[in-house]
Amino acid sequence: LRIHRRGSRRLTHMLNLLRKIGHSLSARLLLIFFLASLAMSITARYAFTLFQDTDYLRQIVGAHIALHSEYILNDMGSPPDIARAQAIVDKIPVDILIAGPDLSWSSSPNFYPLDAIPFGPISMLELGDASRSEVEAWVGQVKHVQFANFHEHFLLKIEDNGYEIVFASPRINDMPKPDYTTIIIGLIGVFVLFFCFFAVRWVFRPISWMQEGAARLGSGDLEYRIPTPRHDELGDLSREFNKMADDVQGMLEAKRQLMLAISHELRSPLTRSRVALELIDDGVARKNILEDIEEMERLITDLLESEALNTRHAILRRETAHLGELIEMVIAVDFSQRAENIESRVQFNIALNNIDVTRIRLLMRNLIDNALRYNPTGGPAINVMVSADSDSQVIVVQDHGPGIAPEHLKHVTEPFYRADAARTRATGGFGLGLYLCRRIVEAHGGELTINSNSSGTRVTVTLPVSDAC
Repeated sequence: LRIHRRGSRRLTHMLNLLRKIGHSLSARLLLIFFLASLAMSITARYAFTLFQDTDYLRQIVGAHIALHSEYILNDMGSPPDIARAQAIVDKIPVDILIAGPDLSWSSSPNFYPLDAIPFGPISMLELGDASRSEVEAWVGQVKHVQFANFHEHFLLKIEDNGYEIVFASPRINDMPKPDYTTIIIGLIGVFVLFFCFFAVRWVFRPISWMQEGAARLGSGDLEYRIPTPRHDELGDLSREFNKMADDVQGMLEAKRQLMLAISHELRSPLTRSRVALELIDDGVARKNILEDIEEMERLITDLLESEALNTRHAILRRETAHLGELIEMVIAVDFSQRAENIESRVQFNIALNNIDVTRIRLLMRNLIDNALRYNPTGGPAINVMVSADSDSQVIVVQDHGPGIAPEHLKHVTEPFYRADAARTRATGGFGLGLYLCRRIVEAHGGELTINSNSSGTRVTVTLPVSDAC
């Protein structure tokens, strides 16, 4: 029984190992390259066979004629006998031309003229080393022997007793087939390379899916999930990626729900506190408590507003408004007591834009209030500038305060983040102002950038002009 269990465990271990190898990305790449090598080997073998077939008559039969010409000459006699020459032609796939003082005959009416054939030395013969040595030894006995390759034919000329005898292989009318070996090898090689390319691309395709998924999730599309049809390492990684996206979405949704629940729950006791506050006789105490309640109400309002905008498709109540006039109205109404500290340069010829007026007013109120809060008392007025071109409208709010340290600059638009850890009424609220501004701008399809140094902070808002912003 123990032996059976041990064998069963080994079998299970082997099956798991084979399954792991089958799902391995490295094993799949190895298989692809093995198949590519096999295809190239088969191609090379086929090309070699084809090469042998096309050159068989020219090399093998030509070598046979060269090595046995003496026997052929003896068979034809001297002077050559045409009947015997014809008998040789009937037995061997060659053509023969005989030219002499009293004889001019060829086995083919299309035989090439002798003066057109470029006969040369024996080095032109395409033979192996062994065959070449045998032919050279025979040439020592038959002195006048020449060879030629002409129009895909191998030709051998022997001069004997005033006669010129030319052998042509293959026959003149039997032209060799075109040699497509190089083209075939090239095409098959290109095909194999294309197969390898698409196979490797298929193996690594989940990586492009993950790149797209990371981009979609980074842009705020938390509902996006990448496909998971594969069952290898990349398939496992894709499933882990989707699991991570589920966890992140769950945590963010839980945070959002918690913030909304707390905000709604706080409003009721604040309302009751405001009513009860009217019954307090102490004017100073009532004023302080009222300021605290108002600050908490603003915090709750900002929380609810930021969470309402914290979705990919925030609902905006768009309407046609003049951006320059809207900003002038915010300065005149909301900052009437501090308007002398604001220098506005607004272009009133700016094109109209479909915007959420209420939220843009909130955006400008927060930006201007932030600039006034940190602008030095008695210093130069803050600058509010509006300009436009054919594609965008740009709002700039510039103060002359101490600026923001570089290590804090990239975090100031995060919720509840403040460079100053002391959250006092004099130095600001709870770190939601710039976060809410960023959410409003992004909901309009725009961009908010902040530049700061020791001479002040510059906030730039870019909004698209088109209706699809």
